[in-house]
Amino acid sequence: MSVDGERLAESLPDLTLTPATRLLWRSPDSIHLERAGRAVIVDGLPPTVVADLAAPERPGRSRPTLDGRLAARLAPVLERLIDAGYLWSRGRAGRPDPRVAAPVPRLAGQLTSLSARHGASAAHLLNARRYATVEVTGRSRLVASIAAIVAAAGVGHVHCAVEGSTRLHHAVPGGATPADESAPLAVAGEAAVRRAAPETRTGPLAPDERPDLTIVAAEAPVPDDRINALHAAGAPYLAVRLGTDSGAVGPLVLPGTTSCLRCADLHRSDRDPAWTALAVQLTIERRGGPPADVAVATIIAGVAAQQALAFLDGEATATMDGTLELQLPDWQLRRRSWPVHPQCTCPSGQ
Repeated sequence: MSVDGERLAESLPDLTLTPATRLLWRSPDSIHLERAGRAVIVDGLPPTVVADLAAPERPGRSRPTLDGRLAARLAPVLERLIDAGYLWSRGRAGRPDPRVAAPVPRLAGQLTSLSARHGASAAHLLNARRYATVEVTGRSRLVASIAAIVAAAGVGHVHCAVEGSTRLHHAVPGGATPADESAPLAVAGEAAVRRAAPETRTGPLAPDERPDLTIVAAEAPVPDDRINALHAAGAPYLAVRLGTDSGAVGPLVLPGTTSCLRCADLHRSDRDPAWTALAVQLTIERRGGPPADVAVATIIAGVAAQQALAFLDGEATATMDGTLELQLPDWQLRRRSWPVHPQCTCPSGQ
């Protein structure tokens, strides 16, 4: 957007601070603007201009006017603030104000967060999530909580494609509850989604429909037939695993483009010849469910949802060709790289 000095002389341009921008005064003629971990100091803006940029839109509100010389001086300053994402255009007649363009009122905070990273395109990204479909599978206690988080963030269709009954060890804040015990795990997941986002669609996908992303939250290594089916369909998927005092998110697999779960297994076998035998034994389900720290489970659910949302928003995620791993007691989230293995039969390795 270009700020014209002559137009500015007549009235301030149609600009406002973006929702994620925080305004602080350093002195009467100096302001400090913060956005997404960055900050800029702006000197010399008249207080009337600052007040107008920060003021909420009100019908009939008068706008300050500036003389031509001051307007010419401010035009390039405002131009740079627009380019840096601190300012964007106000809503005009027939066009909704981007600050309140969230699909539903509860997503206003989500819009503010997105605007910190994406500026004026935040409303478009949030609106696009309404048309995204995520399918969550697996038997992990994280299924319901991950599904609820992505739904709460604005994803329009979240389906829990899981089998089996809910057990007490599935209960985790934001997910299944103790009251769900013995109910189908899919029903508990759907209930968690509806508590978080009542407008979200939760039903199964049509036979000819493929989710934008499948999240596989498993308590054991993912079976080969499940991996084969996802690769055959060219379906993107994100693996999530939870251990006793650890958790791992990733890899996020784009068949034919990034490494897959088998690539990671082959790398493990290169380092430990006994890995194949160990992996088979890890498929045996623990009695009473896998012990896991509830705080770790909650963190891993959040990381998994964040990676899923970043992918849906078109970002390159940290879990492509890698995993994000958390291990007690240091609470450090670390990334481990898993490149495509040359001996893997997946589309990326061929």
